[in-house]
Amino acid sequence: MKAKEKIRKIAGNRWARTAALALTAAIAFSWLYSHGISPVWTAVAIVCFRGLFRFLYRIACILVAFAIILCILSFLVF
Repeated sequence: MKAKEKIRKIAGNRWARTAALALTAAIAFSWLYSHGISPVWTAVAIVCFRGLFRFLYRIACILVAFAIILCILSFLVF
């Protein structure tokens, strides 16, 4: 069995995706907890203010795209 087939088999597995999501959430919540933010209040904020997080994500994407464009333009000019 080739590596690509094994990766597709694992990626297609529902349990593997669920385990990966749980691991990612645990890492994120533990990082927030170590910085003084309760995981309960983080989860409540995500559930209650879903539109706010979408807005913040869009703003972050726009800022990153703007920074990349500025880097490219400054490389071309200088």
